[in-house]
Amino acid sequence: MNEKTLVLIKPDAMIKRLAGNIISELYNLDLKMVGLKLVNVKKELAEKHYEEHKEKPFFQELIEHITGKLHENENVIAIVYSGENAISKVRELVGKTNPDESIPHTLRGKYGKIHSKTNCHETVIHASDSQDNAKKEIDLWFKKDELVE
Repeated sequence: MNEKTLVLIKPDAMIKRLAGNIISELYNLDLKMVGLKLVNVKKELAEKHYEEHKEKPFFQELIEHITGKLHENENVIAIVYSGENAISKVRELVGKTNPDESIPHTLRGKYGKIHSKTNCHETVIHASDSQDNAKKEIDLWFKKDELVE
């Protein structure tokens, strides 16, 4: 099934200079990149992105993480990929949310960690987990005219 998915290279990956490595590995999935931009994530966007976690105790840490507050105000690279089974292909490469539980060859297994001071998962990357979420997230992060088909 041809589908689109959103990928965010998070501030912890940016500060570690991992963006090129991550994009290179995503390139090997044989998907088409149809959107790419550098984003200085504001609190409003972060809160909309993580809206489903609003009542959870780690919500504020998520907001601080994605806005770069925990990482020297670093930015995020937002990418939209399109292709056959894009969501499952990307999710498989990304690995489990908890880096300690991710297989070592996944992006989170290689580059992620649990921050010792905040116990926050530094997952280096976000990837949409379903078609519904992919559509919602892509619409949140990209205007229609920013995507090429």
